Order: sequence, then structure tokens, then C-alpha cells
Amino acid sequence: MSLPPIMPAQLDNEIRRIFHDEEFEEIEHKLNYVFQNKAYLVSAYTHPSKSNNCLLISYERLEFLGDALLDFLVIRHTFLNYDRNLTPGRVTDIRQDLSNNNRLAYILVSSNLHTKIRLNSNELSNRIKSYLNNKNIFPKTQSTNDRLNENISQWTDTTAPKILADVFEALIAAIFFDSGNSLEIVWKIIEPFLGTLFDRSIIDPNLNSIRSFINKGGKILEEFVDETGAVCLVQMPDGSLYEGHGKNKKLAKYDACQQAINNKN
Repeated sequence: MSLPPIMPAQLDNEIRRIFHDEEFEEIEHKLNYVFQNKAYLVSAYTHPSKSNNCLLISYERLEFLGDALLDFLVIRHTFLNYDRNLTPGRVTDIRQDLSNNNRLAYILVSSNLHTKIRLNSNELSNRIKSYLNNKNIFPKTQSTNDRLNENISQWTDTTAPKILADVFEALIAAIFFDSGNSLEIVWKIIEPFLGTLFDRSIIDPNLNSIRSFINKGGKILEEFVDETGAVCLVQMPDGSLYEGHGKNKKLAKYDACQQAINNKN
């Protein structure tokens, strides 16, 4: 097995050991894809907190590329398979909808692709467990197919740990590199996990809260930072006011707009 450039050459035996001991072949089976270079797969599941304690590279670089690849593949599929009269703005909404971090986290967990994540952080582990144990999001009686075919728009704004979406995107890049940079193979593997999301997103994309708020005629009245953090005040066309809070102005604006939309739906 030849190691990719992202891996130090001395890790050959270590990669083989991790792949075998941590049973990464289970992921290959779920993906219906066998990695020629297991280093890409192991790296895609290795959080920086784990890589800091060894020479193994984390998923950070793979995730960065995977995010861009997913955007491109979603846009290409949309243009080739749906209404050619879709405006660039609508395509942007669809891309953002399907690439939403919380949707990707939901897909990863629903497909049981999260089970091999390698990390060394009690805080992050507890956040992941809390998300997995949320019975509203993941009813115990639901099968994988039921979960992937469910209308998951209601979970788009849940606070899933970002690591779950990162791993999904890192997997995309890992397959891309391992397959000799084949976009066709990448799409063939990940498209089934998107289930019916494409059709639903085309019909009724889950717009970004701020964009949706503006489309409904809402106005941003004021944004400022005080001793508690950032604050944003918004107003709906009927005069109703909503105040959002967050660590920064962007999060405060998102919070205020989301409140306004939820109260008007």
C-alpha cells in the first residue's frame, strides 16, 4: 500500500493496524466502496484532537476539499437533471440546503457512518452522544431507509456537532483521491445517501433563515455588541419585533431572523 502525500511514509504499518483493529471495513461495506489506499479512509475519520497525539494527519485538509467537491457535484446534478430555467439564486438556495452542516450530520448518523470517528476529547464525545441520543431526531424504531427518506427540514437548524458534517465531507475527498480523482465515482457513492433530498429541495428548498426573512419583507433594524454578546433587532412587515442574541453579529442576526420566521409559520 503506497501512502498518499498527506501521510508520512513511516505510517504504513500504523495505518494497517488501525484499519484492522478498529474494523474500518465496516465503513467500506456501508459505502459499497473498497479503498485501495486505507490511509485516506482512516484520515477522514481522525479528528485533530487524536492526530495531535500521533503522526497521523487529521481530516481537516480532506474536509476542506470535500466541502468544495460537494458544492460542485450538487450544482452540476441540479443543472443537468432539473428545470433548466432555475435561476442562479435558486440553485444557490438548493446548494446551501443540501450542503447544510446539520443535514450532513443527520445523513452521516442515519447511515451509521459515524461509528468509527477517532477523537480524544471528552467534551466533544459527550456532545456527539447527546445528539445521537435525541429521540426526537433519531427514533429507535426507524430504519436507515426511513430516516433518509424522511422530511428532515425540521432538523436543519439543530445544533449537531460540526465534526459529523466534517467527516461526511472528508469522506467525499477521501473517495475522490482514492479513486484517482474521479468525480463520477464520488457521485455514484454519495448520491444514494442523499435519498430524496434533491427532489424535496428543488420543490421547497429550506432557505437560509436570513435570506428567507428578507424575502418575507423583514427588516434588520439594529445590530450591536454589549457586555452579554452580540444583539440584533429585526422587524416583520406587520410590525412585530424580534431580538436575537449570539457570540457575534452574524449569529445574533441568524437567531433573530429564525425567531421571526418560526413565529410566522
